[in-house]
Amino acid sequence: MAGMNTLFAETPLKEMDPSALSQAIMHKAAAAGMDLDRVAEAIDAATYLHLGQTRANRGPFARTPYIEHPLRGGLRVLRWGVTAEHILLAILLHDVVEDCLERLLARFVPGDHSGLDIQSKRGLAYAWIASRFGAGTARIVDALTNPPGGAEQKTRAEKNTEYLLHVRLAVTDDAEVFIGKLIDFDDNAGGLHHNAVPGNEKMVGRLAVKYGPVADVFAMEFVRNADAIRALVSEDGFATITTKMTSIKGRLVGLAAQYA
Repeated sequence: MAGMNTLFAETPLKEMDPSALSQAIMHKAAAAGMDLDRVAEAIDAATYLHLGQTRANRGPFARTPYIEHPLRGGLRVLRWGVTAEHILLAILLHDVVEDCLERLLARFVPGDHSGLDIQSKRGLAYAWIASRFGAGTARIVDALTNPPGGAEQKTRAEKNTEYLLHVRLAVTDDAEVFIGKLIDFDDNAGGLHHNAVPGNEKMVGRLAVKYGPVADVFAMEFVRNADAIRALVSEDGFATITTKMTSIKGRLVGLAAQYA
């Protein structure tokens, strides 16, 4: 079994399906001394909650299971050398409150939630995450979850500004949340060029414009809080993040110029 650990060690994330990602996460988590039952439970919960959800293309595939996104994030953060279990668990679960709230409550939180507003429902979901995966995990999931949209109509520019401010507030002086947010951003913005296929041009251009200023927020916070961030990752991981601070921004500028 030990020899199997190397099978996915260098496999590009974009080539890995949910099964391969899950196996690789378990191998890396074992090597880091994490509680494998807890990691497996987080993978199971995220997989169940994201059932039926899909995501834009990966390679030649028109749509892929959404669960690939948090699983890629989980493996990516392990490859960066993060050994804090609660950070991994939070990344695996980072979209379940935002995207699967009703399903989560119906399956895991007993009671009638029909009369509750979204903030109260989210509070119940975070309490469930804390009870199963720890308060540290729930705290990071909360920080990684985008605020609910209000009833009022907003322009795209207004929504983009709200997202920018949310990210800035979340990552400032919080290295754990910075890592979690950057993992998510890397998959969404850093991988945006993979979505630049015929038919997706407008989407790619719109998102490149949205993500460009956010890349600057990450770059500035990375400089400000470098010591705390470095303490959470390996030296190779820190070097990888350093490179991403410029490579993601450069790709976004190019995509915006081409498609926006």
